[in-house]
Amino acid sequence: MESKNYFSQLPESDGSQPQENVILRDWFSFTSKKHSPEELIAAMGLSHCSWTTAQKGAHGYQDRLFYGSISVHYNGRDDMGVWVEMTGQGCRSFEDVTTLPNKWEDLIAFVLSNNLHVTRFDVAFDDHTGVLDIDRVQSDVENQYFVSRSRFWETVRSSQGQSAYIGSPQSPVRIRIYDKARERGFEDGRHWIRVELQLRDERADKFLRLCMSQFNDSEHLPGTFTATGECAENLTLGQAFSGVVLNYLRIVEPCDNDSNKSRWKMADYWSDFLEHVSAISIYTAPGGAYNEARCKNYVFNLAGNAVSCMVEFYGVDDFLSQLEARTCKPNPKYDVILSEHQARMEAWRARIADFLDLEEEREYARTEREGRMMSDRAFCDSDLEGSDFYDCF
Repeated sequence: MESKNYFSQLPESDGSQPQENVILRDWFSFTSKKHSPEELIAAMGLSHCSWTTAQKGAHGYQDRLFYGSISVHYNGRDDMGVWVEMTGQGCRSFEDVTTLPNKWEDLIAFVLSNNLHVTRFDVAFDDHTGVLDIDRVQSDVENQYFVSRSRFWETVRSSQGQSAYIGSPQSPVRIRIYDKARERGFEDGRHWIRVELQLRDERADKFLRLCMSQFNDSEHLPGTFTATGECAENLTLGQAFSGVVLNYLRIVEPCDNDSNKSRWKMADYWSDFLEHVSAISIYTAPGGAYNEARCKNYVFNLAGNAVSCMVEFYGVDDFLSQLEARTCKPNPKYDVILSEHQARMEAWRARIADFLDLEEEREYARTEREGRMMSDRAFCDSDLEGSDFYDCF
């Protein structure tokens, strides 16, 4: 098969896009019945962060500690333990501020070596260079030109672009392919297709062990040795992702002479995609991951003392005036943060407007219904008074 160069440089539309396709960890959650919230925070290398206490947890937990889209839920039932949950932004926050020398490798080794329960682990591949065509993917899924272990599939077309799902929301393995650029509200023509692999419970645990045999030098982790006692080959994140995706989803070319889809040839673009992802051996932090949380952390936690000093020295009004008159060149990544914030606010306003419009329609329908009831009652009072029919009201 001809090798294709998907690492070509992209046009610089805003200066913040990654120049290469990347694969990243995009969700991580686990529970522990033998560690306190503080111990788990320390194990993540986040003890130095300013955690906020929220008097409301989730899924039966009464309390929660929160920092940078990372939640530590606690005070549930005795059998629930402590639940750590990192969203996609939480994973980026962890990568930015953790004090662990090897970051993810150290944290995952801690989780696996303590036999903690991994509840969810997501891996995402971000295509910025045209590996996948979302229109072709969606069409093939809708036409059922694929072979999968899951019987559930779904496609969605909306104002936020197109999405294809293989596996239900409750499935232990679910694959989602969608237009990330449209979801983020970018309208500059950039190509950003995301393939997400969502794994739960045992499947998530097994996936993590595929990539962790390098920690077996002295104390091996359960499940990472072969039947002969030899250390299993350590897979890169890209290799593990590619292998699991292929195991659960194979998009194929239709063959008129064979009704058995399992014998159909794999679509060339899907084969190229799997080969390309497998070749990504090292995680690269996406440049577009700079977000509000990172900016806030820099301003208040890293530069906070300097900012406070200048405010005290000049006063708020003079400080803001000098800030407006600054001579440094604008950095596009801050424009991205503002544009994403504005897009979220507009989407929020739209949802509120839709809700209010719906409430108005309901109020109008209720008024109309009450008006008809009053009219019917008046009719009954005037024309059917004293009759047996009146009793039915």
